[in-house]
Amino acid sequence: MHASLAKKLANLPKKPGVYLHKDKDGTVLYVGKAVNLRNRVSSYFKKDAGAGSIRIQNMIAKIADLDFVVVDNELESLVLENNLIKQSRPKYNVLLRDDKNYLFIKINLKDEIPTIQYERKPGDKDARYFGPYTSGLALKDTLRLVRKIFPYCAHTTVGTRPCFYYHIGKCPGVCFGKISAEDYRQHYIKNIIQFLAGRQGQVLKSLQTNMKKFAAARRFEKAAKVRDQIFALNRVLERQKIVYPKNIDQDVFSVYQDAAACINLFLIRGGKLIQKENFILDNARQASTKEILESFLPRYYMDAATQPKQILLPVQINTEALEPLFNKLPKILTPSRGDKAGLIELGATNAKQYLDNSTDKHLLEEAKLMASLKELQRVLDLPALPGRIEAYDISNIQGTNPVGSMVVFDFGRPKKSDYRKFKIKYNPPAGGPDDFAMMAEMLERRFKNSWPMPDLILIDGGKGQLAVAIKALKKYKLTIPALGLAKRIEEIFIPGRKNPILLPANSIALFLLQRIRDEAHRFAVAYHRKLRSRKSLTSVLDSISGVGPNKKRQLLQKFGSARQIRGASLTAIAGIVGAKAAEKIKASL
Repeated sequence: MHASLAKKLANLPKKPGVYLHKDKDGTVLYVGKAVNLRNRVSSYFKKDAGAGSIRIQNMIAKIADLDFVVVDNELESLVLENNLIKQSRPKYNVLLRDDKNYLFIKINLKDEIPTIQYERKPGDKDARYFGPYTSGLALKDTLRLVRKIFPYCAHTTVGTRPCFYYHIGKCPGVCFGKISAEDYRQHYIKNIIQFLAGRQGQVLKSLQTNMKKFAAARRFEKAAKVRDQIFALNRVLERQKIVYPKNIDQDVFSVYQDAAACINLFLIRGGKLIQKENFILDNARQASTKEILESFLPRYYMDAATQPKQILLPVQINTEALEPLFNKLPKILTPSRGDKAGLIELGATNAKQYLDNSTDKHLLEEAKLMASLKELQRVLDLPALPGRIEAYDISNIQGTNPVGSMVVFDFGRPKKSDYRKFKIKYNPPAGGPDDFAMMAEMLERRFKNSWPMPDLILIDGGKGQLAVAIKALKKYKLTIPALGLAKRIEEIFIPGRKNPILLPANSIALFLLQRIRDEAHRFAVAYHRKLRSRKSLTSVLDSISGVGPNKKRQLLQKFGSARQIRGASLTAIAGIVGAKAAEKIKASL
């Protein structure tokens, strides 16, 4: 053991925290959490460390350094561990594949009219979340079903005009005061929350009670609408498979392992199977079922919308990491026979089928991307595979609001966290805009920054635009391969070559370049439209008396564009500028 590593081990605190094992190059091998950092980390360096796990033994052999972070409690360590695993994606952690794509239904309870939408990461403490859903199609089907049974509003505030869904009978009219916001929360949002939480039986009883009340009060129109809701809900309940005759809430997890691992989840509420999800995990070839579940379950229950009374697992696990996530830890069962064991076996069969299908698609996509990059390397005679490709584009209309865009593709996939947009400062001469000068400004500003350098630069344009890029690279003494892709007949221009390269229309390398070029154009145009809209809005606001600089700034911060204000209610605008000015703004737009 290296002396510096031994010193770090000796100085580890006996407190909860997260630790990172690193190799000699500083690459993170593994991220873990501990109730007692000193005891946990030291255990990796005992004689029998990793006994029974080749995976852990291989990892220990590569440890050359470590870092750690002290936290206040176990829950904080769990959250931090999860974030660090997502950032570093260490080789020896079991990783949830593409977890950024999992979706949640979100109900914004803090809005005057609670809105229902979906997003990728739950984080709003004032909202209710339901999920995660591994399929966007399944989530959208759920929302369509919710709207069919429980009409809900698309607006966030009460105004004077009904929303679109009211006109087609899918909103009860809270948007313009037909029913009160409190009534809407009590009789619509409450039922939707119970439905999404799997409490369909409770919702059905509530609706039946309401129908009887309306009928007794001779409010037959309302009674008929509730009757239709009951009919639609019963159709849903009829399609749900009855697993238990009793009212049991249970999460059933099954595991299937191959090159990757797949976890199948049966969500059982009130004795009925209401949802099925599958999660693929990488780096799991040598991991045991116990290790896979101990890694996955805390991450799942950190975000899970509902908590069961029972959890069924194929093997026993250490529940220490789960305990901070529950008010009361569910009963964890590992059945070996009977109906419960049969459910786990059925889940494993589902997991195998899902993994086989998903892995085939995943590997096929990876193979296509790698083939296109290799073809691009061959065509352009590049010294290495172009893993990071940056593309640039300029967008302006007769020199107004000129902007530049930089998009990044990492091994054939867009890396949106590295996208950059530039508001061009260049002032065009009387003769009109100079796209070359604007491109030069953007590139020089880009290369001043210490962002990761690309393996290939793609310019939207021909020889002139490419020459600008080469000049910028020379100014900063950079030797990065660059090309220009001209739209007319998709000519590829490269430095030092007189004639352009023309690839066949079905070339996978050309298809990749077109995709990247078009994404740079889309990103630039979107930013340009946003600036134009803001400028147009500012011009309109400047002509309205009673709207000073402060109110103008508040309107821009709140709505962002003329289109957004046009769609906003008079009440929402009046809340910032007052009733009279709001009426003038609406009239002007």
